[in-house]
Amino acid sequence: MDVPGFALITGAASGIGRACAITFAREGAAGLALLDLNSDALKQVKAEAEKAAAERGTKSFKVEVYTVNVANEGQVIQAVNSAAESLGRLDYVINAAGLCFKHRGGAAFAETSEWQRIIDVNLTGTFLVLRAAAQIMLKQDPILSSINGRPLQRGSIVNFASIVGVVGVPMSTAYTASKHGVVGLTKTASEDYAKDGLRINAICPGYIETPMTTESELIFQVMKEKVATEVPMNRMGTAQEIADGVVYLSGGRSSFVTGISLMVDGGYTQR
Repeated sequence: MDVPGFALITGAASGIGRACAITFAREGAAGLALLDLNSDALKQVKAEAEKAAAERGTKSFKVEVYTVNVANEGQVIQAVNSAAESLGRLDYVINAAGLCFKHRGGAAFAETSEWQRIIDVNLTGTFLVLRAAAQIMLKQDPILSSINGRPLQRGSIVNFASIVGVVGVPMSTAYTASKHGVVGLTKTASEDYAKDGLRINAICPGYIETPMTTESELIFQVMKEKVATEVPMNRMGTAQEIADGVVYLSGGRSSFVTGISLMVDGGYTQR
């Protein structure tokens, strides 16, 4: 992958965010800024990313970690600005932080507090990180391709939507609304800055086996039923398969791609 620059990843302590961190390190990134609420897990991911970079022969690889709640505007601004100052620039921003929640009984029984928590993290958190990063990226010179030296983009942002960013599923009122919002945010922001060399895309994972999706028996049971009946590949995806899509959207291989929502879902949404 053509990702020689510096990546900032939210939700980096586990699951897909962790897989993204290690993949960037393995595929040639110069350094990482890792953001999450779980500081202990962040330190472990930092060590794993450094090991991956060392195995590819990188002598200089910098990893910064920040304990951040992406729904907190002040924390986001401070962490993003600090990361840019420490690393020198931000080339790729991965908005992987998110919450998944099922409302038993559906929309009629969703608690306002549950709704607000999901919206705050999944949608507002994505916006806060995007806004802070975009202000930095728009001032940067374009990064050069590690393949042929051509100027690429000033920055690339990958937001995490979902298959429920384009369809609806039962008992997922707040989650579905938040991910539809991420798709809309991606489309409008990409229009704002395409001419300026800032690319903004979304990735839409399908049913992926991660700590977030398996810790709730209700969520995991619904996933297994959906996979058995509605996913053409008849299996769940892995965090690594999503990370591969993220790195593609971030780097030079996708230099003429912006404003899209890339489905990585085993064929679920093509039906």
